[in-house]
Amino acid sequence: MTRFAIIGGTGALGAALAGRLAAAGHQVWVGSRDPAKAQAFAAEQGAGMSGAGLAEAAAHGEIVVLTVPYAAHADTLAQIREAAQGKIVVDTTVPLRPPKVGTVQLPAAGCAAVEAAAILGPDVRVVSALQTIGAEKLASGGTIDADVLVAGDDAEAVETVRTVLAQLRLKSWHVGPLANSAAAEAMTSLLIQINRRYKIAQAGVRITGRPKDAPAAASLSVRALAGLPLFAPGDNLAAAIADAVRASGDFLQDGDVVVVAQKVVSKVEGRAVRLAGVTPGPEAYDAAARAQKDPAVVELIAAESQELMRVAPGVIIARHRTGHVLANAGIDASNLPDGGDEAVLLWPEDPDASARRLRATLEAAFGVRLAVIVSDSLGRAWRMGTIGSAIGTAGLKPLRDRRGEPDLFGRTLQATVVGVADEIAGAASLVMGEAAEGTPVAIVRGATYDPDNQEGVGEILRPLDKDLFR
Repeated sequence: MTRFAIIGGTGALGAALAGRLAAAGHQVWVGSRDPAKAQAFAAEQGAGMSGAGLAEAAAHGEIVVLTVPYAAHADTLAQIREAAQGKIVVDTTVPLRPPKVGTVQLPAAGCAAVEAAAILGPDVRVVSALQTIGAEKLASGGTIDADVLVAGDDAEAVETVRTVLAQLRLKSWHVGPLANSAAAEAMTSLLIQINRRYKIAQAGVRITGRPKDAPAAASLSVRALAGLPLFAPGDNLAAAIADAVRASGDFLQDGDVVVVAQKVVSKVEGRAVRLAGVTPGPEAYDAAARAQKDPAVVELIAAESQELMRVAPGVIIARHRTGHVLANAGIDASNLPDGGDEAVLLWPEDPDASARRLRATLEAAFGVRLAVIVSDSLGRAWRMGTIGSAIGTAGLKPLRDRRGEPDLFGRTLQATVVGVADEIAGAASLVMGEAAEGTPVAIVRGATYDPDNQEGVGEILRPLDKDLFR
């Protein structure tokens, strides 16, 4: 257990850091210009935390952490100078000068951390850290999706601070001498600009790459595309996707797969049908009685199907006119503003053609090679639960035939044909959601597939003469 003094510990950043340190089992002294305020704050937090004035708190700490605004930086350092001698002082200060906090304004010394070292003197080991981690992220208590840049002239002090950061579940990087703190301090204004411009909450820094000569590990990223509107018939879906991608700041790259929920494709293509306008026939009434469904819905199911394969209370298993076998021919009333009693949504007329149109527009917009999958959640005959599945594709072979390739021990694969389009659709469904998420598009990056300009989803469907259960 280490004793920490958090100078400015009643502010947002100091309070969040104090909470994390106390939760990790450390003793924390909160320092404030108003000792009574620090004591009241510490009492609210409970065991492991004490409050005092600035100099007294600094005297109690083995490691002193400075979390004050830049306007109070020099004066606060002067007050704790004597108490900080011989210790590590972690300076989190960013030289922001309101109102232009989104503009880099480094001091004449180069950075706030170098100023701190000059004020505290040579017997204090100043380490710079945490400028790019927001108070809100620290206060969350969870894992933080951002890295900490740590600068300092004393290597041992730097590693001591990095060890503490690791205890707080923060990944850090030693970025060189204390003067390099200028980059981290300047980065804060850039992150503020990004937060404002792209409506991001607490943007951060992440260091990427891999050790030299290390083999490239397979990786896959799946992200829901935020910022899409509610769609209506006639809307330009491809343009809306392109606009949302640009707003995200993470543009499409070669090989990305854009997975689009069937519902939004059907909506913009005008595939909603009002049940009041449907006239059921005798066969629909018969099947509706067995399935306990609205005869109008059953009439639409039959019209969308090659055959009704099974009819049971609550469900009709149909072979859709496109060849897919699924419940109710894919007809659904969820996420329709009119409500399930008035309208239902059919699949697109040609899901492959829908995927091709989206692909052509998005490739032209971003100048990259893409694949597009139109997906829906389908049930499985021998397993419970639905899973994201491809019902239309463009730009990739839906199957990846690995027959003839050697396995790990040199044996030739005899039967391995991977349904890669369904695998990608399934991964995307994890972030797209099925209820009120409002994220009908996902970008999958890093998937392995065979590019193709001709195939649609048809080859993934088992031919009738190979259906062993008919």
